[in-house]
Amino acid sequence: MEFPAAEAFTIAFDLPEGWTVQTRDAEAGQDTGEPLALASVTSVYDICNDRGALVGAVGYSPYQPYEGERDAPAVVYATVRMGSVYRFDTDESYEVVKETAVGANAVMDVILQEGGAGGSTTRNRGVLAYDRDRSVFVAFELDAAQVTAEQQRSIASSLEFQE
Repeated sequence: MEFPAAEAFTIAFDLPEGWTVQTRDAEAGQDTGEPLALASVTSVYDICNDRGALVGAVGYSPYQPYEGERDAPAVVYATVRMGSVYRFDTDESYEVVKETAVGANAVMDVILQEGGAGGSTTRNRGVLAYDRDRSVFVAFELDAAQVTAEQQRSIASSLEFQE
C-alpha cells in the first residue's frame, strides 16, 4: 500500500486470508465520534474481512521529532494519543511487538469515550508503527468485536516500511 506523503512511502503487512484494503470513500469523512474514524491521520483506507464487512482502518501521519526523545511514544504519536474523546492508548496498553532499524511496531487499545466523562467507552484494537528516517507513523484501528488480539499482533509483527 502506498501513501502519498511528501516523500511517498509504502508499507507491507499481512492480513488474514480473504481480507482486503480499500480506499475510503471521500464522502465518508472522519467523524471523531465514530469507531474506525482514525481521526488526525491522512490517507485512510478501510480494511474489510472475507465477508466484505468493515473491520478496521489504516492511515498515516507525519510527526515532528524532538532531540533527545525522538523515539518516545508520547512524541511520535502525539496527534493520536492526546484526544479526550478518541485516542490511541500509548500509556497503559502500549506494547512493542517488533523493533526495527528505523522504529518500532506496537499494539494497544484505541479508546472512544462517547458522551463525555460519564458516557460509555468503546475499546478497539490498535497498531502503531513509525519510521524515524521519514518522520512518519502508520496507525491501524481494528474493531475488537471482529478482530482478535492474535490477528492484531500478527498485523503489527508483519508490518514493514518499504522504499
